[in-house]
Amino acid sequence: MLTHLWISRRLRLSTDGSAAGTVIAVSGVALALAVMELTLGIVVGFKEEIKRKLMGFDAQISIEAPFDPYTRTQSATITQTEELTEIIDEAAPEAESRLVLRLPGILKTDTDFEGIVFIGQSPESDFSFERGNIVEGAWPDYSSDSCRNDIVISRATANALGLRLGDKVYSTYIIDETVKMRRNTIAAIFQADFGEYDRTVAYASLAALQSIAGLAGNEGSRLDIRGLPHDAIGTSASAIETAMMSAMSTGKTDVYYPVQTIEQTGAIYFNWLALLDTNVAVIFCLMLCVASFTLVSSLFILVLDNVPAIGILRSIGASRSMVRAVFVDLGMRIVLRGIIIGNALGLGLLLVQKYTRAIPLDPEAYYLNCVPVEIRPWGFIALNLGVAVVSWLVLWIPARTASSVDPAKTINFE
Repeated sequence: MLTHLWISRRLRLSTDGSAAGTVIAVSGVALALAVMELTLGIVVGFKEEIKRKLMGFDAQISIEAPFDPYTRTQSATITQTEELTEIIDEAAPEAESRLVLRLPGILKTDTDFEGIVFIGQSPESDFSFERGNIVEGAWPDYSSDSCRNDIVISRATANALGLRLGDKVYSTYIIDETVKMRRNTIAAIFQADFGEYDRTVAYASLAALQSIAGLAGNEGSRLDIRGLPHDAIGTSASAIETAMMSAMSTGKTDVYYPVQTIEQTGAIYFNWLALLDTNVAVIFCLMLCVASFTLVSSLFILVLDNVPAIGILRSIGASRSMVRAVFVDLGMRIVLRGIIIGNALGLGLLLVQKYTRAIPLDPEAYYLNCVPVEIRPWGFIALNLGVAVVSWLVLWIPARTASSVDPAKTINFE
């Protein structure tokens, strides 16, 4: 065993003079670590939940209607051809592509109306997100003709129009200056608590919307790419865009299909989420300052309480570096206690919130109905190591004071 470790383990942390300081230092480290863990878990959880909802309503990557670079005009619709599907499958084989038609319309009752964007999607798509938001009824089987006139509206829309599950309602569309009307059935009601999306989105049969818009079965407003890991979105989008450019240059396609990622279509949300990182950095800095201040104060008290011991060590040949190491080790014992208590407090509160959802939120303000929590082990391990390293560096400040004590003046110190 190293000599300085052997000596530091035999020095008491809680003498009559230093007991209060030690308790304050342990509490400071524990509180700082707990607050940082709560901040990390809640902010990461909030960002992930908002991204999940955003990518549920929108797409990770969207292939827009074709753009003709020669006439500089863009078509209003996209056709899902075999060539286009092949290009996407080769560039992003792990992704799911779905044909989507977004058609603006109006839901009208006898007394009121609401502007709505009706979304029709390929019936064979994975609708796990949409089904997860259903609070009444069941997601229609849009591959069946019996569900052709079924629509799914939000709780916000249902409340605004006084509609209930199973009610009949008229939807109105303006297509090429022609008014078209359909009688629909409310098959399900969803609630995602996601602001404007809840107020403006309704789901309908893709075939029904294509018939209203006068489109063929393979035509829509865009192709949506989903099912990618979040860190692969940019890479896959670049691969698809490169493949589109190559196909146009080789004559496989005669038009260019613009490619957009969720970071572009949902830029306002991603910019908002990016601001949270600044808040996290500020909180981390403040908490580290709190922990550092309490540690330095406590170790100064320990140095004063152990002045005679320092004098004895120096008089029997202990070097200044050894004395510094002894008190740094002594301080790290305080840090270790604080880290253990801080982890128990911080992770405990996060786990309670994760499994009980005890703390609610106003969904109108936060887009969530409770405080979200995301626990990522490597992030918390890195946080603990960061607190330990910063604490170790800070402890050298009072430790230098201990090593500068003159042994000739300290043996009789009281």
